[in-house]
Amino acid sequence: MKKLLSLFLVGACVSILCETGSAQASLITGGNVIKTNITSGAFAHYQLQYERVTGPNQSFGIGFGISPNVKLPFASAAESAAGDDEQAEEAVKSFRFTKFTVTPEYRFYISKKGAPKGFYLATFARYTNMSMENIFPYTSESGVEHKIHVDGKFNGYGAGAMIGIQWLLGQHITLDWWIVGPFIGGMSSEFTGVDHSTEPLSPTDQANLKEDIEAVEIPLWTVEASVNSSTVKIDLSGPFYGARFMGLCLGVRF
Repeated sequence: MKKLLSLFLVGACVSILCETGSAQASLITGGNVIKTNITSGAFAHYQLQYERVTGPNQSFGIGFGISPNVKLPFASAAESAAGDDEQAEEAVKSFRFTKFTVTPEYRFYISKKGAPKGFYLATFARYTNMSMENIFPYTSESGVEHKIHVDGKFNGYGAGAMIGIQWLLGQHITLDWWIVGPFIGGMSSEFTGVDHSTEPLSPTDQANLKEDIEAVEIPLWTVEASVNSSTVKIDLSGPFYGARFMGLCLGVRF
């Protein structure tokens, strides 16, 4: 049971930065860039960013990303870890989530050519909203299999810094390399599960299920659960952290 809960909760959690003449010219021609992240698509996360040059060596931008109704990342590995546990396998296969991100960003270009070309330092904020759904199988002490339909939401707010390089490929094409950009903040989430079984969970099953849920260890997070005869509620809170890492963005400059 603990292995199944770990796969579910960690997966849900599985599964968020001078030559004045030439720089001034970019404010007039080529001071806008619209780009898309061509590497994040491998993880079913689709990103679009707008960057606007606002000074000789600086720019502001905002990015949007979405992962629509996708499976648990690395689901095959999670299924292998479950071994012969059919309940864990069902939980992994039924897992779906939709994630939406917003990332405002400020950049300072160190290049003598000025923005939007060359090596840059960036600071950024990150907002993430994620909704998920899952079927969580549970076998009671009497041997009855319950299938708890779980819906949950995550909300995370953070800030970070990033280094990167942007190349101008001719007059109108750009290639932006996000080398690394760690961020940290806070996140809260809530899961609600409904058991549609005709047999309610007994007081003993409720106590066992609550104990198993709260025994799952997620580093730096708190896990609180309440269970009654037909519903389960799980509250998670803790740090929101991650990194924008090795992303390649192809853009159009105008």
